[in-house]
Amino acid sequence: MKVRKAISVALISTGLIASSIGVTHADSTPVPAATNSAAYQAALVKYQADLLQYRITVAKNGIAYRIAMDKYRVDLQTAENKYYVDWKATIDQFQVLQSVYLSKVAPLNAARKTAVEKADADLLAALAVAGASSVQLDLALKAHAAANDAANSAYKAAVAALGAAPIKPTKPAELTKPPAPVKATDPVKPVAPAKPAKSEKPEVKKTP
Repeated sequence: MKVRKAISVALISTGLIASSIGVTHADSTPVPAATNSAAYQAALVKYQADLLQYRITVAKNGIAYRIAMDKYRVDLQTAENKYYVDWKATIDQFQVLQSVYLSKVAPLNAARKTAVEKADADLLAALAVAGASSVQLDLALKAHAAANDAANSAYKAAVAALGAAPIKPTKPAELTKPPAPVKATDPVKPVAPAKPAKSEKPEVKKTP
C-alpha cells in the first residue's frame, strides 16, 4: 500500500514538473511586437493629413491661376483697345488736317496747270506758223520756258504761304502686352506608406 502511494506521488510530481517545464518553455518564446503596426498607423495618419493638405494646395493654386488669367485677359483687352483707339484718333486727326491742306493746295495746282497749258498752246501755235524764222522759233521756245518757270515759281510761293504740310504720324511701336500670369508649382504628391509585412506566428515547441 505504501509502495503504491509512493509511486502515485512520484508520478504526480513528475507530471507537475513536466507541465511546469512546458509552460515555462512556451512563455519564454518572444511574442511579435506591435511596433511595426503602430509605426504604420502613425505614418498612415500623417500621409492622410499630408494628402489632404496637398489637395487643398492644388485646388487653391488652380483657383488663384484662374483668377489671374481672367484679370490678364481683361488687362490685355484694355491695353489693345487703348493702343488702337489712340492710334486711330491720331491718324484720324492727321487725315482731317491733310484734307484741309490739300483743299487749299488744289486751286493752286489748278492755276499752275492752266498757266502751263497756255504756255504749251502758245509754243505749239508758234511752231505751226509757216515760214517762221529761226529767231522767231527761238523766241517762242524761250517764252515757253519762261512761262513754265513763272507758273512753277508762283505755285511754290503760294504753297509755301500755306505753311507746313501736316506730317503723317508714325505708328507706335508694337503693343506692350501685360505679363501673363504663371501658375504656381504644385507640391509633390505624398506617397502612401508601405504596409508592414505580416508576421508569421511563432511555433511553440512543447517539451515532451
